[in-house]
Amino acid sequence: MNETIITQENILLPFYRGRLLEGLTYNKANNTLLWVDIIAAQVHRVTFEDGKAIEESHEMLEFTEPGESVGAVMLTKDPDIVLACAKYGVATASFKTKSFNYILKYPLLAEKAQKLRSNDGTVDPWGNLWIGLMNDFPEVESQGEVTPEGVLYRISASDLSVKAMVKDSYIPNGLAFTEDGKSLIWTDSLTYTVWQFDYDNERVELRNRRPLLETKKLFPDENSPEPDGLAMTAEGDVFQAVFSTSTVVKYDLDGHASEKWKFPAQRITCTGLGGVDDDDLFVATAHLKLDDFATEIDPFDKSGDLGGFLFRVKLDLQAHSTPVAVWGGKI
Repeated sequence: MNETIITQENILLPFYRGRLLEGLTYNKANNTLLWVDIIAAQVHRVTFEDGKAIEESHEMLEFTEPGESVGAVMLTKDPDIVLACAKYGVATASFKTKSFNYILKYPLLAEKAQKLRSNDGTVDPWGNLWIGLMNDFPEVESQGEVTPEGVLYRISASDLSVKAMVKDSYIPNGLAFTEDGKSLIWTDSLTYTVWQFDYDNERVELRNRRPLLETKKLFPDENSPEPDGLAMTAEGDVFQAVFSTSTVVKYDLDGHASEKWKFPAQRITCTGLGGVDDDDLFVATAHLKLDDFATEIDPFDKSGDLGGFLFRVKLDLQAHSTPVAVWGGKI
């Protein structure tokens, strides 16, 4: 298997560093890259423009309500408004007004709502939102572990109805539909498995769950090779972040892994594809002390583990990335 070593020269924004970066989303409509810092409850955006430094375009929205977090962002018909999958449900986040407004709260009893938060999500080819919920940070700290209380929801764009598609999961994570919408790949990190389903949109049913990629087999020498966020091309190639391994791995829908990229950060969280020439692999990472708020996250310290930085890798050819699906509901 081909392996490429990535260095700090691939850092996208040398003067920015976060705690737990996720949700990489490239918007071809306005040539922007979005991401979140989950713990900081922030949505970030940069614009790629000829002749301008990327740092000059860096924008940030912060959900300042106590206890909030933002696990993922989804595009809408308005490039300046995104859906932010937050602590209690789904909100709009506007780069025009710099504000967040809930449009839906998850159908959970109060006690359960306190325990869970949004993690990773996607929009399907029909414009509906799929979002995974998992134990929130205080819950994991008090229990000392992640428990299988997670759920994968589908939220209808037409009426905001919510349906649980997968229950009793640990960490619902990276997911993507094939271009025809007939297959879903979905990650439950602490099963060390990326799962594949057949999907019937008419009946809104997932069927035939089976393992696609088992990271314990791919990384036999790693203690906890957790599959995390992912991006999939139109041709069915998957670029998978594998947390705690410093690695992004590329594999196909037969589960055959063909390429690895090794980063100077242990906690690889998420991947994204796109760029002006559709040849960029974007990679998000997490700081080793992401939940230690006494630790200052220093973007000028580039010694040791480089978790918390964003990376950009130029691929040898076009990624054939699929345009990111847009939320089909009202905003």
